Amino acid sequence: MASNRSSNNWNQETKIRLNEKITSNINDIGSLSRQVIRGSKSNEFLAQAAKNFASQENCIQNSHETMRKMDLLRSQLEFQ
Repeated sequence: MASNRSSNNWNQETKIRLNEKITSNINDIGSLSRQVIRGSKSNEFLAQAAKNFASQENCIQNSHETMRKMDLLRSQLEFQ
């Protein structure tokens, strides 16, 4: 029983420390984001990056569909 309690205590302490670390990391990311936004032209760079990323979505979808069709053809050829 004593080892079970110490194990539970250790688990609780670990969870608390992990939760504190996660909170700290989230706050650090928020601070970093604010610093990036304050930087010169960072809003423009972020907006352009978002546009570029969004423009690639159609290409990625088409590639995925092509790969799916190629996999279907490969499967059909295996049965011939």
